[in-house]
Amino acid sequence: MKKSPAQRRTEILSRLRQGLASSPMQLAELFDVSVMTIHRDLKQLDAEGYLSKQHGGAVVTQQSFLSANIERRTTINSNAKQAIGRFIATQLITPEDSIVIDSGSTTLALVNELPDTPMTVMVNGISALAVLSQHKHTNVYSLGGRLNADIMAFEGTVACDMLNRCHFTKAFIGTDGIDLEAGFSTTDTANAQLTRLMAQQAKEVYVLADLSKFNRRAFASIMNFEDITGIITQKGVSDEFRAVFKQHNIQLFEVDDDENQSNPTTYQRP
Repeated sequence: MKKSPAQRRTEILSRLRQGLASSPMQLAELFDVSVMTIHRDLKQLDAEGYLSKQHGGAVVTQQSFLSANIERRTTINSNAKQAIGRFIATQLITPEDSIVIDSGSTTLALVNELPDTPMTVMVNGISALAVLSQHKHTNVYSLGGRLNADIMAFEGTVACDMLNRCHFTKAFIGTDGIDLEAGFSTTDTANAQLTRLMAQQAKEVYVLADLSKFNRRAFASIMNFEDITGIITQKGVSDEFRAVFKQHNIQLFEVDDDENQSNPTTYQRP
């Protein structure tokens, strides 16, 4: 059974990190695809900052990385992000919810899929606020504070003070890395602090992440596995992560990029 493009790229990156077969021809034979397909995979991984594509192969870059511009990030794995957002909007949110949504490209995909219902939504991203401004029935709130122009979102003391006065049924947060040892992390300490507080103010906490975020570790820690309720991602999560999710009673929802269907493996909290 052939792997999806996201699964294939994840395995390619894993093999490169282990110093295994790195030539396009070897990888094409391994995954039973054309050499041209492998070149596209390497180009995509290069664009995402995972490796440096070179003549005849590729070199893996350092595991820690710098934040990318939000406009550029929305184009990376866009099908997966849209599928994740659509699944959450139709399966995990009700009109009675009061939710808070972190800034980021995957969470923005969720905002784009939200129905215009009388639920309460708080965001800190300017792009998300622009989308929600078109809603007629949704109760929309925005955090204030210092503007981080790199991610076009508010953060800092003022934003945290506002969050401390609010309570939510669900928090939906993004992450730049999911690591078996480091947990969830991001590139900016102020953003990590705000995201952590969003989670603390919510009854249920869901992480949105495509497969490219797995086995990555960014600079600033957000939270550990025991702090979340569920993860929504693409199909193809490794057995190692499945075991950790089960250990911490985390609900795992794997969304099909193409058909927008999920095949959730659910571990209920006691």
